[in-house]
Amino acid sequence: MSHLSRRTAGLAGLVTAPLWIGVTALVSSLEWDFLHSIGWSATSSNEVPYPSATLRGDVGLLQSLNFVVTGVLVAVFALGFRREFRHRVSGWVATVAFALFSVGVVMNASPTDLPGEPTTWPGHVHDFGFLGVLLGVLVAYPASGLALRNNDSWRGWRLLGWWPALLVAIAFTNLGLPGDLGFMVFVGLVWAWVSLMGGHLASVARTDGAPRSTTTLPDAAAPGLL
Repeated sequence: MSHLSRRTAGLAGLVTAPLWIGVTALVSSLEWDFLHSIGWSATSSNEVPYPSATLRGDVGLLQSLNFVVTGVLVAVFALGFRREFRHRVSGWVATVAFALFSVGVVMNASPTDLPGEPTTWPGHVHDFGFLGVLLGVLVAYPASGLALRNNDSWRGWRLLGWWPALLVAIAFTNLGLPGDLGFMVFVGLVWAWVSLMGGHLASVARTDGAPRSTTTLPDAAAPGLL
């Protein structure tokens, strides 16, 4: 992979978290009245699937586009990131899991079913996409950590392969936070991992592509010739 495409892959990962979180926050603010009209509250227990419910609001198309673009960015990041792997089996597992992750995110662009509504095929597509994202993340992140062993450029960074342990802890405890606040932290950390690793990939590409400094010795006359 060329230096440019490697850097591009890193930048794709880097912008993933701020893009998805930023657009979701924007859509949520624009649909605030709609979300509360269907019973959602960030700080109280409810059955409304947030942030998926934003797909059903007046600007749900923007959130659908957010999922599609983010899924493509994850795929671009993974294509460059996989070249950093040094172990074949774990690298292959991570690559397949990233593909599942990316496809799952794109599938999440399909509108979800709200509580009390009959199930629909778009709702099933969304649900299966969410399962794909969860499975992809829980496999891709630790497999990447294993695949990065013996790559000196990623020494220390591969320890982020333990990230899913933090995600599982949040899923079971909700961090003691009310309502959907714990799940919001969970989702934010899912995207944060991609941005952290993407940022480092871009940094590695920039470092490897930097011109090496050379010292030119001054010309000296050979002794005895002058």
